[in-house]
Amino acid sequence: MQYVNKYLALLSVTLLFTAQAALAADALNLSTSLSPDDPVYKGLESFKKAVEQRTNGAVKVKLFSSGQLGADNELLQHAQVGSNVGVVVDGARLAQFVPEMAILPAPFVFKDYQELKGFVASPVFAGWNQKMASGSGLTALSFNWYQGARMLITQKPITAPADLSGVRVRALEAPVTIETIKCMGGSPTPLSWSEIYSSIQTGVVDAAEAQPTAIYGSKLYEITKYITKTRHIHLMTGIIVSRKWFSGLKPEYQQILKEEAQKNGDLASENTLKASDVLLKEMEQKGMNINDVNVQPFIDACRYVPEKMGLSEALNQVGQFRATL
Repeated sequence: MQYVNKYLALLSVTLLFTAQAALAADALNLSTSLSPDDPVYKGLESFKKAVEQRTNGAVKVKLFSSGQLGADNELLQHAQVGSNVGVVVDGARLAQFVPEMAILPAPFVFKDYQELKGFVASPVFAGWNQKMASGSGLTALSFNWYQGARMLITQKPITAPADLSGVRVRALEAPVTIETIKCMGGSPTPLSWSEIYSSIQTGVVDAAEAQPTAIYGSKLYEITKYITKTRHIHLMTGIIVSRKWFSGLKPEYQQILKEEAQKNGDLASENTLKASDVLLKEMEQKGMNINDVNVQPFIDACRYVPEKMGLSEALNQVGQFRATL
């Protein structure tokens, strides 16, 4: 019965997108789990405005914040079958189509935003995107939407992996993220981000890990006490759409979408960098303890993750890219 209900729900939403597409073939319903005050969402608003202006309204973009359009994985399924829906997601979500992409959110692989920005602009990553397009029916308009360095959000001080023993930490429903929580010492509990506030409040989970803009946007400073600046993942995301829908647009519209996704992704990323430190200070003023930590014990504890996840070759490719810098 649960399977039937899930199938019917998926079918109903697919029919909805199909009906919308029939009325406006060049419309894009774009979803993100982020709140409207997040710099990335502000960038999506700028993207929407620019696309609609440059196409004289022929291509319209409708934005959905805070996961209100649905779960990311389900929306990706709609995009796969040609629906006019886009999703802002990271490599952990896309690893089901291109396993190598899981290296992007693997722990402590990239040292900072600039290094990660360079890698997603490399021929190696372009090849991964082409593999995704040919094998899954999905394609990235751009993959340069940086959401920040992820940190631990807890009710007690964290200085080493042993401090997370027995702590239930919210995890993205993806294998590499679950393994990251484990290597850092915690007990991963997969949940959608939209559930995080109520889940911490009711004790479903004890802690989370996220970037400062998302912590602030979800008001976790109201119900948690500590942010530990592990920076274990530098979270880069992309606008993922249906290859079928995208290829059905006029070539000039395709070019506009890609150009504006790239331009506004860069701008949103820079705004994210500026906002992160400001928001950490603001949350500290609201009563949170913002702590630096020696990350070496966490790095050492997580070294096994790429090999365990079958990402050794992807890690080598990152290393080869790094050698060219």
